[in-house]
Amino acid sequence: MMTVSDWISIICAGVALIVTVIIAVLQIRQSNRMERFEKRQDKRDEQRHQESIKAQAVSFISKYYKDRGLIPLCAIATMYNDLFYYNREMYREFCCCTKEVQNRILEYCDLDLRVSEYNIYEKCLVAIESVLNKRFPDDKSVFYDGGKYFARSLEYYADKPIPHQEFEYQTHITDVLANAFNSNDKKATPIQQLSVEYSFESCEGIEVCQLVTVIAEFSAIYGNKNKNIDKSYGSPGRYDGEVIETMEDLFLLALFEIYTNCVL
Repeated sequence: MMTVSDWISIICAGVALIVTVIIAVLQIRQSNRMERFEKRQDKRDEQRHQESIKAQAVSFISKYYKDRGLIPLCAIATMYNDLFYYNREMYREFCCCTKEVQNRILEYCDLDLRVSEYNIYEKCLVAIESVLNKRFPDDKSVFYDGGKYFARSLEYYADKPIPHQEFEYQTHITDVLANAFNSNDKKATPIQQLSVEYSFESCEGIEVCQLVTVIAEFSAIYGNKNKNIDKSYGSPGRYDGEVIETMEDLFLLALFEIYTNCVL
């Protein structure tokens, strides 16, 4: 026969079980409420984050709207070296943006270009040398020593005005390269021809750098005329009123053409 003490023990155990169940239910409900709260908080935080990204992107585009055609070169500047102190404020400010803001800027400009990698110079140099070696195996190379004259356009002369801005200068270079690429003659030596005509061995450093950089730019264009024709990467310096005026601009433009035509 159960004693009073036994009944008390059973009742206490029952009460403890009930209390435990109640506490467990309350904890589950509290946990569910916290989870729903955190989800709402995360959603609000994400919304604020997206609004901030949009605001920064729109602000950048508005600030540099006059030079908006150079925005593809901002992306190239970042992928070349985002720590480099560029002469143009627009490039420097773009490099200071987060990758998410940078790509939102490109998206809002209806460009297919994205900041997706860094230190692209070596990859671009290999690509343009490959194009020229394949098309003109017997021709002179102006990209020796790591493309030093190409790189010096930015490293030595970034803030300098492009020395030869006359229409005839670029037209003649493009004519020589276009004719050589269109001829499909593997014995052609357009780079050697241009080197002689523009005194590659004896002209001033900045002029050598301009010649090499312009050769790089248009070799990329003519060497891969049909590649990525369904993509919109932009056409810096051609349509929106922006001006390619310094050696820094010229270098980034050439790198842009190599990257979009020969790498992507």
